[in-house]
Amino acid sequence: MPDALLTVLRPGPLAPPGQIAAHLARSLAPVESPAQPPSWLLKCQQSSFRRVLAGIERYGGALLADPVGSGKTFIALAVAAQLNQTTTTCLVPASLLPQWRATAARLGVPVEICSHEQVSRGRLPRGGRGLVIVDESHHFRNPRTRRYRYLAPWLTGRPALLLTATPIVNRAADLAAQLLLSIRDDALTLEGVTSIRALLKQGCSAPALGELVFENDAVIESRPERVVLRQTADPSEALAAKAVLSKVGTLKLSRCPATAELIRGVFLRAAGSSPAAFEESLRRYRRLLLHARDALRAGQALDRRELKRFTRELGDQLVWWELLPLGRGQSEIEMSDLEQLERMIHQDSTPDSRTDPKVGRLKALLADGTPTLVFASSRATVRYLRDTLSDFRIAWCTGDRAGIGSTPLPREVVLGWFRAATSVPEAPRHLVVTDVAAEGLDLQRVARVVHYDLPWTPMRLEQREGRAVRYGSSHARVEVVTLALPHPLERRIRLNATLARKSKLPAIVGLGPSGKQVWRWRSELARRFEDLPAATGLAQVVETSRGLLAGFVCSPLGRKADSSSTVLWIDDKANWTEAPEAVGLRLESAAGQSRTDEPDPAQLQHYLAILAKAIRERLNSITGRRWNVPDPSPAARVVLAQLQVLVREAVRRHDPAALAWLERAIGFVTRGHTAGEAALIERLAKTRQGELKALIRTLPRAEPTPEHLEVKLTGLVLFGPAKKDTGTVASPSCPSSKPFSSISTAP
Repeated sequence: MPDALLTVLRPGPLAPPGQIAAHLARSLAPVESPAQPPSWLLKCQQSSFRRVLAGIERYGGALLADPVGSGKTFIALAVAAQLNQTTTTCLVPASLLPQWRATAARLGVPVEICSHEQVSRGRLPRGGRGLVIVDESHHFRNPRTRRYRYLAPWLTGRPALLLTATPIVNRAADLAAQLLLSIRDDALTLEGVTSIRALLKQGCSAPALGELVFENDAVIESRPERVVLRQTADPSEALAAKAVLSKVGTLKLSRCPATAELIRGVFLRAAGSSPAAFEESLRRYRRLLLHARDALRAGQALDRRELKRFTRELGDQLVWWELLPLGRGQSEIEMSDLEQLERMIHQDSTPDSRTDPKVGRLKALLADGTPTLVFASSRATVRYLRDTLSDFRIAWCTGDRAGIGSTPLPREVVLGWFRAATSVPEAPRHLVVTDVAAEGLDLQRVARVVHYDLPWTPMRLEQREGRAVRYGSSHARVEVVTLALPHPLERRIRLNATLARKSKLPAIVGLGPSGKQVWRWRSELARRFEDLPAATGLAQVVETSRGLLAGFVCSPLGRKADSSSTVLWIDDKANWTEAPEAVGLRLESAAGQSRTDEPDPAQLQHYLAILAKAIRERLNSITGRRWNVPDPSPAARVVLAQLQVLVREAVRRHDPAALAWLERAIGFVTRGHTAGEAALIERLAKTRQGELKALIRTLPRAEPTPEHLEVKLTGLVLFGPAKKDTGTVASPSCPSSKPFSSISTAP
């Protein structure tokens, strides 16, 4: 037999090309659970519910990335009601606790709610192995944070649904960190992805990510129209910016260029916000210098944590603190700047320095009375706007305080005025906030969002605008206005350039409007063909160009639910591709054909041989995962070495029971892991040999890499000239009824 794989590539019966094209297109859509959604879900939310449910049942986790304001809370609680028989644990930002409790109570879903801040302190709920909901999961994008280190081990063995409209903040690896909280690194092996972490760490993507990450464009239709406007800076603002640059340029700041640039960035960022923010940054830096001077006099170095606190407004930037100098107090910051700082603070405290054209731009916007949400980057600017705009009935909210005008009030009371329309004449008209109100809150009364200061990441922009651009808003359209920085400051800070660069990151993995061509095109293609009759088998499209459109399923033997569907286009030069433009074009071409022609047997055999090579590559990557662990961690290597010692001891003792659980332990260590399982292996690597014997008996059970795989064709459409003779199609026959196994993948 020249190629054993060819014996199982059975084309099937002849059928119209349009029916086979419809079947292939629908096979590309993410798997959906047959479960019926609850009545509270909108029709546009039901596909997200079914797909998330199927993803959790298959992989142990899923990430729902539907747009801000599209009702992810309702979808998540619907999934919880389907999967959990008892209380569902929800991990949410502290600011959203009342909103989640109220929504869950209204829907009748019992929940236990824990804040992200409690997670950071290690105060996680006890008991319960059911589904866990993690809202705003992008807060867990950094494995180095305390909240991540506490949550990852706690989630081991628990399925999790992650909710975030903005899973990527600074790099594609942000998405990997979140997925690995509940999904094993090798979960997509059947789809040809041996390591989720390695894939996203390289800034790459694969269509298989659509099995774990779900974004439904249809829900956008239920939200208000977003009207984006941009206001350029007044010429007088440019003159003021040049003066600030000149002042900051006189400061030495640090002998370390990286440290000096960080500090300078704080000053320039504050200057672009408001005179009050600039003055406050100067005073904070003066306090930092005084602290450093006292430390040096006592023979101590400046603690880097003090510098990190000063630069906290750059928190969304990707700052590699590990690369900055450590423990050299005299070289961190320049003490000679103290005298110059005193002069600058005195100058900026004079009344003449308060002339601010930027506030004039905001006043002109607010004058029409449209309920407006204004975002500023610092608390000093919020206080400044509250005092400057006292005639506009301003409400305000920062991380620790809230109020209306000069009257402090509870945060919930202040935000409550903007959750629904009101006819009370004394109600505050506008709300000025820091980014503390940028996540999760439902402010449906707002009809305009103003970025008084731009954030460092597109994630923050989307979260801000989503407070008003959301399902349930009473407005048909919501204005989004950006107050641009003066050109001299923008040229130095490069804030717009940073936002433009980072805005391209989600598209790399298939998210956002520009990312459809990675995996979301499959769902759109399936929807276009959903009403057409479908069939499996073989078809011929008569045209001058040659090639084969082929669909196949690869699954572990006897586990049809774990099947993975792929559609390839093979051209006349023996190249194959899953690219949407190639596959989609051929499906559309076949969809218009209804006649049933017999393909040329020689051409069919030729393309089947090429298809066998493509399938073999997929099979080798799956079965090779059993013997070749990509990038094993040092801890895994240590544990494997210890297990090998125990295996030799068990062999000498002829102890089959010990060999059985050691084989299970080795299978676990050599598989892909969740973040919590990886932390467990790190702990095992530090244990002594005697303790290891007891601990490895408690390891989670991992499904072994499938040894036997079944390949089945789901449809073939041959493109080319019509068959010259009138013979029948010579379909390859299989001498055995046994499915193809991994043994046949050997070259």
